[in-house]
Amino acid sequence: MSASETGVRAVAFTALDVFRRNIPILLSYLVVALLFVAGTAKTGGFASGSHIRVLALQASFIGMIGLGQTMCILTGGIDLSVPWTFTGAAVLTSILANGHASRLPQVLLLVLGLAVAVGLVNGIGVAYAGVPPIIMTLGMNGALQGLLLVYTKGGISSFPPPALNNWVLDTTVGIPNLLWIWIAVMVLGTVILSATTFGRRLYGIGTNRSASYFAGVNVRRTLVLPYIFSAVGAAAAGVLFMGYNGQAFLTMGDPYLFASAAAVAVGGASILGGNGHYLGTVAGALVLTLLNALLVLFNLGTGYLLISYGAVLLIAVFIANVRVSRA
Repeated sequence: MSASETGVRAVAFTALDVFRRNIPILLSYLVVALLFVAGTAKTGGFASGSHIRVLALQASFIGMIGLGQTMCILTGGIDLSVPWTFTGAAVLTSILANGHASRLPQVLLLVLGLAVAVGLVNGIGVAYAGVPPIIMTLGMNGALQGLLLVYTKGGISSFPPPALNNWVLDTTVGIPNLLWIWIAVMVLGTVILSATTFGRRLYGIGTNRSASYFAGVNVRRTLVLPYIFSAVGAAAAGVLFMGYNGQAFLTMGDPYLFASAAAVAVGGASILGGNGHYLGTVAGALVLTLLNALLVLFNLGTGYLLISYGAVLLIAVFIANVRVSRA
């Protein structure tokens, strides 16, 4: 066999291997297409440019939170403090800025700094104190909820600066600024997970933590970073959602408790870690958004959406356990 034939076969084998590993992600995008076709068959307006734009904007919030959640799940963890990190960032920005655009830069720096602190505490608790991720992040979520309720006395009377609303809803080259931010997150997430040492370490830790340690990876330090990414992503999404919605309220983050984790699972990631990609989470965000739109279209309540989220997570755990038992 000539060298050229050997090279061609090696390239073909590599391409086939990449295809096989990405089958779950491709299937997720197939589900996106099928749900979109179902909506279009129900009503022609479903495929209109304005409706597609609304769907993309709604999916962007799940998608932005989903990057940090993907990183946490890749390591075998999860972040359940997303809802009140999301809510807290929006509420604090609204109260501290109090409608004044001039205060926004300082307020946003403060809010993002607090988000880093939340992620750092979560990460240290998981990585160094050995607290299970579910317990650590759920406890943090409860603590944030309590602190925010005490701070606001259970109510909010302020509104975000109009400049923030205008910027979030404005467009650049015909594309909403909010979607440009999500596109930037997509690029960032793809580069981190596909082309950096940090990304490879996340997969390694999720696959076999002990092997990663003996390979020279600082497992504890690496484990802290996904929770910081998750907290910052949730905080940024909360502020942007406030700008999109025009106000902050104390239950605004609740829908994202299961949505962010379900999007990762729908995107083909193993809920037990070591397998998945942010591009799959993007598909998962689109699936959940389309599913929500279809439930409204068919006059079904939000209870069905919660049932769908729960079913997705249960199926994801079952599939992950089957993979582990076969390994």
